Amino acid sequence: MGSRPGRAHRDRRSLRAWARGFPHQHPAAYRPGVGRAIRNVPAGPAGAGPARRGRAGDNAHGRAATAAAVRIAVEHRTQLAYSADIVESVMDARLGPRSDEHQRWIAFELRVEPAASVRRYNDGFGNAAYLITVARPHHEVDVVMRGQIETTLTDPFQPPRARPTALGPGDTADFLTPSPLVPSALELVTTAGPFRDQPAFDAVQSLMHLVHERFEYRPDVTNVETSVTEVLSHASGVCQDFAHVLIGLCRAIGIPSRYVSGYIVAGADPDAPKRGADASHAWVEAFTATHGWRGFDPTNDLMASEHHVKMAVGRDYHDVPPTRGTFRGVAEETLAVAVTARPVATTSSSGR
Repeated sequence: MGSRPGRAHRDRRSLRAWARGFPHQHPAAYRPGVGRAIRNVPAGPAGAGPARRGRAGDNAHGRAATAAAVRIAVEHRTQLAYSADIVESVMDARLGPRSDEHQRWIAFELRVEPAASVRRYNDGFGNAAYLITVARPHHEVDVVMRGQIETTLTDPFQPPRARPTALGPGDTADFLTPSPLVPSALELVTTAGPFRDQPAFDAVQSLMHLVHERFEYRPDVTNVETSVTEVLSHASGVCQDFAHVLIGLCRAIGIPSRYVSGYIVAGADPDAPKRGADASHAWVEAFTATHGWRGFDPTNDLMASEHHVKMAVGRDYHDVPPTRGTFRGVAEETLAVAVTARPVATTSSSGR
């Protein structure tokens, strides 16, 4: 398991007070009453050109090039079951779509049962988010996201043609300063210190390799509230924890870094990620003056590549859980999550 779904908060306060913190936008194509939302996403700016994927320690040219794009089908199902009828439930979901120069969504569908109000908004980090409200007695909620994404193979080691635009003060404040789950810690400063004099892009690769080597992948030793200081104390955890440690190390030497939630596709390719393919995954994007935002997957010791599908970004996991919410009623809640991500087609990227 990679990262984890957010927990439901059980209390008897009106959920409307909790929901008032979210923007109230027109539901657009999302039809309350049937709990179904379909959105076809137009082609984004995903670029073409030679593409290589790489592992920490590769040289500046990466591995073998290929001029292909990969189409990936994803499904994320969240099922909440209650031991008795509850009166009302509210869920905040970040399940895509998010397109950028390295990926574009071809199709997107969000389905909710029972009948629900589904209101889309964009959060402060540019992520698509959905406020889902079931305002009648019910004993289960089923939220299913299905989509198809085309990822382009860019060489993660090759700088972009145009020099990256420097981050503004807002992004610098968000991604260079401590955050709720990645507070400052002396151990982060002392561990990252020897890498401060390396070029920033090389330093992040070195730190990614360090995290992968020093930390043990162990489910069930941490939870969604575990901070980076706790992870450092027992040197183990899951994808979420590996990402938090790398973020803290990068920030400690002045490299802006952010948490990425998403999915990965494992395969026979020796460079394909091996961990995190059966659940939501987490990795890190670091910003350098030479490469802009690039992804680093410390769990698999790989640069983010065509195998990675980005869903949302934030300062740490606290900003981007796939789902979180609360309900009104007296009942025990059971949560089940199932994720699949698989390649469905390969097409030439020439001409895009």
